[in-house]
Amino acid sequence: MNALLQQFIQESREALESIGSTLLTMEREPGNTAPLGELFRLVHTLKGNSGLFDFPALTSVLHAAEDVMDAVRNGELDFNQQLADQLLSTADYVSEFLDEIEQSEQPGDGFRVPPRDLVDGLRAWLVKNNAVAAIEPALETNTEEVAAPAWFTELSDEVRQQVADSLEEGQRLYRVEYRPASDCFFQGTDPLHLVRQLPDILWRRVSPVESWAPVSELDAYQCNMRIEFLLAIQEEDLAEHFRYVSDQVSWEAVTSAVLLVPAPDEDNRQSIIQGSEAVDPLVRDIVSTQQLALAACLAQSWRSGQQAAIVRTLKNVLSAYPVLHEALEHSVAEADRQNSAAPIIAWFQTHWQAGADQALEVTKEGNQHGEAVNVKSTAQLDSDALASAVSLETTRAPIESSASRRQEEAGSHVTPKVLKIEQEKIDRLMNLIGEIVVAKNGLPYLAERAEDQYGQRELAREIKAQYAVVNRIAEDLQDAIMQVRMMPVSFVLQRFPRLVRDIARKLGKKVNLILEGEDTEADKSMIEALADPLVHIVRNSMDHGLELPEERVNAGKSETGTLRIRANQNADHVVIVIEDDGRGIDPQKIKAKVASKGLVEQAALDAMSDQELVNLVFLPGFSTAEQISDLSGRGVGMDVVRSGIEKVGGQLRLTSQIGKGTQLSLTLPLSMAVTQVMVIESGGQRFGIPMDQVMETVRLPKDSIHTIKHQPTAQLRGRTIPLKSLNQMLAVSEEQVLNEDEEYALMVLRSRGELVGLIIDDFHGSIDIILKPMVGILGELSGYSGTAVMGDGSILMILNPTELFE
Repeated sequence: MNALLQQFIQESREALESIGSTLLTMEREPGNTAPLGELFRLVHTLKGNSGLFDFPALTSVLHAAEDVMDAVRNGELDFNQQLADQLLSTADYVSEFLDEIEQSEQPGDGFRVPPRDLVDGLRAWLVKNNAVAAIEPALETNTEEVAAPAWFTELSDEVRQQVADSLEEGQRLYRVEYRPASDCFFQGTDPLHLVRQLPDILWRRVSPVESWAPVSELDAYQCNMRIEFLLAIQEEDLAEHFRYVSDQVSWEAVTSAVLLVPAPDEDNRQSIIQGSEAVDPLVRDIVSTQQLALAACLAQSWRSGQQAAIVRTLKNVLSAYPVLHEALEHSVAEADRQNSAAPIIAWFQTHWQAGADQALEVTKEGNQHGEAVNVKSTAQLDSDALASAVSLETTRAPIESSASRRQEEAGSHVTPKVLKIEQEKIDRLMNLIGEIVVAKNGLPYLAERAEDQYGQRELAREIKAQYAVVNRIAEDLQDAIMQVRMMPVSFVLQRFPRLVRDIARKLGKKVNLILEGEDTEADKSMIEALADPLVHIVRNSMDHGLELPEERVNAGKSETGTLRIRANQNADHVVIVIEDDGRGIDPQKIKAKVASKGLVEQAALDAMSDQELVNLVFLPGFSTAEQISDLSGRGVGMDVVRSGIEKVGGQLRLTSQIGKGTQLSLTLPLSMAVTQVMVIESGGQRFGIPMDQVMETVRLPKDSIHTIKHQPTAQLRGRTIPLKSLNQMLAVSEEQVLNEDEEYALMVLRSRGELVGLIIDDFHGSIDIILKPMVGILGELSGYSGTAVMGDGSILMILNPTELFE
């Protein structure tokens, strides 16, 4: 993948995470306007970055979102829950778009054209805010009738008939709005030329984005126009045509509903001189603009530079219309004789248009209100076509240019410099650390051989000294690289505000999510392993644990439930606790459900304590849901959660109180990169057992073993501990070895919260190893976590006691 594209995807995902959390903060705190600036900056940056690539659909969506956020930032639009939903849906689309790009580097068929329902839904907020009628986007069925827009009443009978004929023939009609960037001329863009390249435009209107400044203050190098037009075209072709300015163009489909509006009365038609209906619309636009320009410079002496340019423009564009051109020439000659522009003004009023002064006043009022004016004259219809059609010089900059705004935003948002490194490079460093660990573990073997086989005690001492140095450097290097791999748990937790919000609204519940300890760090692999289990736990808590508002009120609780997720570091482990104040887990209900499904024998159920009954929720196929839904009830869940946690060397503990709530505690090692194991021997073979599961090692006299219900047990420190023989579990025929004192080597392990004694042949100390998972057929073996290379080159099998004891 292209390095620039890869960086874009990475930065966009980071921006999406910030956008989502900021939107949720604004939704929770309606009066808090502080995040508005940051939110707009994020959306603006995301849109700007998308313009570096050929992603017109993405840019169009982000441009619509940017306009909405700009309106909110400027106080023109109130932020509410419905708007938050729309913007979150936009973030979801952007995330799906990034997934598509990450997979194939190019947008697929579903991402080549912007989703009209999403874009039009965003634009609708601006339309509602300006109190302007708009066409609702056609639904997927394209059968729903919608109200006709005001602009349709401006069309002539001929154009209206063309629209009707096009719709009857099944053609797709679009009403397009093109707002060129204020600095488009510096970007090599000719807006009018771009529009004129489109075939068969049925209708067009050009209007200023802002009211015109005095002529003396006009900036000829900044564009100030809005071009609206109607045409029959395929949406894909339209998106392709405007692909390089996609953030400046929006369009909406025209449906048959517009034909329901009656034709405008003759009194409301544009008053055009006889024969001007046959004049090209572009010519009418230009002439009308010249009328406005001439009215703006009447105070100047006749034939000033600007007036002379107006006369030349009028003569050029009317040269193809002899009657109009002859009348204009006569008026110009009279103006030269009188040394006044009055004859030209009279020509406009007499030959071109009646009531021009009234039209100018309407235009002025419309511009003051900042709205598009529904004009009655050709002059008022297109007040700035000259800006693009003739000289591209009668335009004005927006209130704030994009360049100055970018500079202001850059100055107000200073981010620390961060060196971004690809994950593969860090993983390679970790692999090299593993090689160093294996290599240094070989030094003690060399020292032992030097002393035992060659009698070189002094050499053995030097090797051990060098081993101490290498070991220290390796540990420091390992710690340094681990710090690079360490990530805060907020990387996972930041998705839960949105998840809780959506599920709560779907279930009709009120939930207050509290996140604590988000800055707690763990290895990247452990953080990623937490993601799916945590999501499932939260969904279960929302669905089964927390009650509906009325149920909580009846139980004497607040109608808003509390879901708390807290993280903290405990020695070399990270602990994640998820707790709610819901209804809790009823042990008797669990017991009845398990009995009805036959998952456990009734006699065993009767002997279980309440805590043991609660733990039955981890049984495969267990579910308390009465109905299957997309949230729960399929019997696949908590057992998968426990297996996923245990697979990475973690432990899960569940406690619950009826009516008070439930708590799940996840304990995971900080890192899986370097693992410390106890080397043991059994059946003539050596194995490794992770040290985090080893509680203690003892020598157990043979006569201390007693059998209770066919289960060997032993009393250890006042507790009865079940015993397991490793040889029996591994199907090794040899009996476990006793030492000279008739004692067994016993390891006390903790498995799923319970203590179990494992009888082995002997202990051989602990070492650091790099755990390598087994692949292929061996990967399907239960009871093994993986393998490790010893210092002497041999392979050590690492056992998984939890799986062995099942």
